[in-house]
Amino acid sequence: MTDVAATPIIVRLAPEIHLKSPSTRRHFTRVLRRNLKRALIGIPHDLRTQQGRLVLYTPKPEAGQSILRKAFGVSTFSPVEAVLKEVSVERLCEVVGARFTEAVRGRRYAVRCKRHGRKDISATEVERRVGAVLDGPGRVDLDNPEVVVRIDLDREQAWIYSRREQGGGGLPLGVQGRAMVLISGGFDSAVAAWYIMRRGTAVDFVFCNVGGSVHEEMVLAVCRRLVSDWGAGIRPRMFSVDFSGVVDDLRAKVPGDAWQIVLKRLMYRAAEPIARERGAEALVTGEALSQVSSQTLSNLETIDAVTDLPVLRPLIGFDKTEIMNRARAIGTFEVCEKVPEFCAIANQRPMVTSKRAHIERLEAALSDGCLDRAVAEARMHDLGAPAPSADRTSPLLVEHIPAAAEIIDCQPPDLYRHWHLPGAVNHPADELAACFEQFPRDRAYVLYCFRGTQSAVLAERMRAAGYDARAFAGDVSRLRRQWDRQPVTEVDA
Repeated sequence: MTDVAATPIIVRLAPEIHLKSPSTRRHFTRVLRRNLKRALIGIPHDLRTQQGRLVLYTPKPEAGQSILRKAFGVSTFSPVEAVLKEVSVERLCEVVGARFTEAVRGRRYAVRCKRHGRKDISATEVERRVGAVLDGPGRVDLDNPEVVVRIDLDREQAWIYSRREQGGGGLPLGVQGRAMVLISGGFDSAVAAWYIMRRGTAVDFVFCNVGGSVHEEMVLAVCRRLVSDWGAGIRPRMFSVDFSGVVDDLRAKVPGDAWQIVLKRLMYRAAEPIARERGAEALVTGEALSQVSSQTLSNLETIDAVTDLPVLRPLIGFDKTEIMNRARAIGTFEVCEKVPEFCAIANQRPMVTSKRAHIERLEAALSDGCLDRAVAEARMHDLGAPAPSADRTSPLLVEHIPAAAEIIDCQPPDLYRHWHLPGAVNHPADELAACFEQFPRDRAYVLYCFRGTQSAVLAERMRAAGYDARAFAGDVSRLRRQWDRQPVTEVDA
């Protein structure tokens, strides 16, 4: 702790922690202290235990509060606005009057006083006399106050404050062990990870990649956002498993109506050995009942049978609107919105009911060792390490549209009609993913899309298939501004 004057911040533990046995409560509190101290590295601070609660002292209170707001296990916190060393009722009246008269002016207020081991001053007298000082500018309302002035008295001092901010709630990260989240980058899996983290579970992530390196970078951005905002005290890993060969094998040997179910089972199989190696005790998914064909009760039972680890589904009873609203609240909506989904690999109607024995017979046709090789070659990303800076010099991306290129607009038809680059042919992303191999191979292609993300993923897939394909480095707004300023000019290929 530095010698700089430090502001005390009262940190209240989540109510559930106080309901635990004394030994469990001490353990949870130790874990919370550890998590906060790790998150506060680089911020001068002193974290103490006083009167059954934590008190954070820091000369940078705003930085400390930003961490407390998203720290799981913290119920509420209050920055102390005044500290009195020489305590008397008269002095309390003087300080409260000076600091809070304007805050209560024209508003309903109450004064609450608590004593912690101090008996020489009556809490009731403090509330009555200090409250009287503010009567006039404000109006006393003990039942429904708009402003609550709080005074905490201990043996040595008085703390005065009025704000009570919300913390992350839930339980401290790590008190419930570790789980492995199957992350897709979409709204659902990120929100599911947040809910399981909020219940005290440390997490790692497995990403079964069917979209290439651009897709992987997008999912990494989702994981980094989730961990940087809500992962106080932990340093998770994301394991990226290249599923391109697995999906090719699946398409070649399994009937199309079973692809979704078999793919999910293969993803669970890929996640289980990585989970066990990391000491995870469960798998976590973003599945919600009946949201898509693979998430019916019948199909979930068939999928679950492939792993011995318990599968946790925090969103099982949520609808899509609830999930997206939660994504907005926790800050993952914006990054998840940019990530294309590639799980819908079948063009024909998928099974909505299944029998485990039938699916197992279909899986028997898959190549031995294909999945094992993919898992063995999984790429590990340390989510606690600084993210690499974006590189816009990639050969996959172009800053301008070459004059001789065939331009593909990957927007939905309604957005294409609203605006598109002159000469661009509309192939929505899902359609393009299914049909690009029918395109002539003797020409160059440049793709763009509304957010600039799906086009990059699809261009990479086309290049992997032998096409001369690139994507515009930006979204439609950037492309339109460029076009409005001057005609799009050719650059070297």
